[in-house]
Amino acid sequence: MSENNRLVHFGIGAFHRGHQAYYLQLLNDTLPEDERWYYTDINLRQETRAIPTALKKQNGSYHFKRIAPDGSAQFIKIRSINAVEDASENAGVIAHVLNDDKVKAITITVTEGGYYLTDSDDLNLTHAEIAHDVEVIRQQHGQPKTLFGFLALALLARQKMPHGAITVATCDNLRDNGNRLKKVFYQFVQAAQLTELETWLDDNVTFPCSMVDRITPVPPASLLEDVKLHTGMDDACPIMGEDFEQWVIEDNFATTFPPLEKVGVTFTNNVHAFEEAKIRILNGGHFLLSYVGALRGYITYDENIRDSELNEWLKQYHQNEVIPTIYDRPFDLEEYRAIIISRFSNSYIADSIERIAMDSISKFPQFILPTVKLNLDRDYMPTAAVNLIAHWYCFLHLNLSGRFTFNYKDPYLSVAQRWMESPEPIEAFLSDPDIWQGLTSRFPMFHQALASQIQQTLDSYEERYP
Repeated sequence: MSENNRLVHFGIGAFHRGHQAYYLQLLNDTLPEDERWYYTDINLRQETRAIPTALKKQNGSYHFKRIAPDGSAQFIKIRSINAVEDASENAGVIAHVLNDDKVKAITITVTEGGYYLTDSDDLNLTHAEIAHDVEVIRQQHGQPKTLFGFLALALLARQKMPHGAITVATCDNLRDNGNRLKKVFYQFVQAAQLTELETWLDDNVTFPCSMVDRITPVPPASLLEDVKLHTGMDDACPIMGEDFEQWVIEDNFATTFPPLEKVGVTFTNNVHAFEEAKIRILNGGHFLLSYVGALRGYITYDENIRDSELNEWLKQYHQNEVIPTIYDRPFDLEEYRAIIISRFSNSYIADSIERIAMDSISKFPQFILPTVKLNLDRDYMPTAAVNLIAHWYCFLHLNLSGRFTFNYKDPYLSVAQRWMESPEPIEAFLSDPDIWQGLTSRFPMFHQALASQIQQTLDSYEERYP
């Protein structure tokens, strides 16, 4: 048994280490040892084993270089992760770790594609990996491949405990993330015919919504030397990130949760207002401008902001189309926008456009579509969005046709491939129900304006990408 209260984290990426583990370190710095909380981090996928392996050799500790826009930096040693496990080949690790009364919550960071959602926000039970995991859990034999399979193993272990109640807190950019995870996880449990587990979940597990924010780019190889120079310590797996952080989490916990409000975390019953502002202003702006920057040959996002034309396009999008359609405002949105532009311009972070641009097919309905819809509903043509969306389409078109080389990764790339293989690719894109959810048929003038802008934008790149 653990001596301290614990959290378990699924997935060990840079964002988790620069966000949840960072906040827990801040909290621990204020507490006596016997009141501190620690993380057990569990790797789930074989392709992500390198960092967990290195982290385990360091007993979970590492350095975080926290960088301000002026280049000044802190080197913070994070010691809040003190156990690292790998379930990618031996799923039995899950039950072993979770069978501990001191474990009070599971936190999760997944990409939008990791939810395997259909256009109706249901679990895609026909996806090969989900179908595989349903059988693994139903038969209680085999190795899961998805979050749902591993989470089922965790909660089956908790179900067997006398006091197994636990909070499952997902920390990602999906709107209403806790409720959506709960919905699709229940669908997974039902498909696996775990009737008793489903009943137990109702009384013992909560899925709070949350909003998280911090830019944690892929660190350069030089970061290892940088850490050594400033700390005198060897570190095989340091991370870096900006000096801005935010965590807003729904006050909906199944049992004890660390008192993170002491170090700036917001506990609230209205996460939606915070996440709407963040997802539409920050993530939406990140998303749309990344494809224009990529087509202009930029490597890092700060180059977009230093391009006066792109900076103006983003300003028009924010001020004319996003901010006017955010009606529940938890803070001053123009001030928030100015902070975001400052963050985006941080050349010391040098966040790669390649990282931001990935997974666009699943991101678009989350980050951009609500802004488009709300503007059309108020009879306003979102011309900035039209221009930027046209560049997204052109990015995909030119990349898939081989005219523009870019290391683009997307588990749903086959969707875009189907558009491009259609006799009328632009119309195939504009009629895709998962992307547009009926908007282009409801608003034919928008359909026409975007089709025209896409063709105009494609024509403008003819010389550059013949």
